[in-house]
Amino acid sequence: MLQSSTSRGAARFEVVPAQSMRTFESVVQQIREHIARGDLKPGDKLPPERQLAEQLQVGRNAVREALRNLENAGLIVTERGAKGGAFICEGDAGRMVQAVDDMVQLGSISVDDLTELRIHLLDSVVRLACERATEADIAALQDLADKTAGTINDSNDEGRLRYSLEFYRALAAATGNRAFSMVVESISPPVVRLLGPIAYSPQELASARQRFMACFRQRDAQGACREMKALLTGLRDHAKRRDAAAGRAA
Repeated sequence: MLQSSTSRGAARFEVVPAQSMRTFESVVQQIREHIARGDLKPGDKLPPERQLAEQLQVGRNAVREALRNLENAGLIVTERGAKGGAFICEGDAGRMVQAVDDMVQLGSISVDDLTELRIHLLDSVVRLACERATEADIAALQDLADKTAGTINDSNDEGRLRYSLEFYRALAAATGNRAFSMVVESISPPVVRLLGPIAYSPQELASARQRFMACFRQRDAQGACREMKALLTGLRDHAKRRDAAAGRAA
């Protein structure tokens, strides 16, 4: 019986001896399965390395390698000190952002694929946010739209890009669905970074935000989706024209 330390009391769950072939992967798999079933929850502390090796009937090197693998995957965090150890993590959207960014950089995902996903994803986000947004959510979004308008005369795009990221995060948060928030978070920074330097009209962007908010405040999902799609496709098409012109000039 493998036991974890937790503020909610001792969590107990059954384990089977790890297979001798690729032992550390068997250890990783068992811990992943216990996390998936809810036997191990964020904040739970795994047993010490030696105890874990004895319970799983494997060598400490295999346990050490398994813990390193789980930490690299963002499932556990290792803390030092008298009260340290290996703890189950909360979900980390930052790792999803990095993964998507890496795949774009390596060419595994094209910019077209990413922008198409964004258009369809945000359509669903807008519809759900129109239904669930609180007055505080609407006020936060309006504030970000107003801040975007305030950057029209700025000499660089830094403020507009920052407010764009915050706007999409706030919109996803208004759905009350953490999965939507994590997916939007994972694709927005790479897209904004790729499309940011396209010299899109600040006036058009600010106007599009305000038209969107006029619909959103009325919880007009159809109108808000129409305005959002028009903006996103406009940004995409503007980027395509820029790239085509650059290709002809090369």
